[in-house]
Amino acid sequence: MSVIKRYLVAFLFSICGCACLIAYKAIGSYIDENGFLVEPFGFIPLFWLFQLLAVSAFAVSFIKSRRAG
Repeated sequence: MSVIKRYLVAFLFSICGCACLIAYKAIGSYIDENGFLVEPFGFIPLFWLFQLLAVSAFAVSFIKSRRAG
């Protein structure tokens, strides 16, 4: 089994996490006319969630590939 197929899920989770971080930076934050800070805060925990899932998927794939031979 190729390396790309073996770690595809981990790679996709990592890409999704990076996309969240890029979206957060691209959208930016601003202060509205009432003095409130407006920012896409939800992308920050999503980034960390996807990175955690990527590390977990990588670890599971790595352990399964080592046990298989």
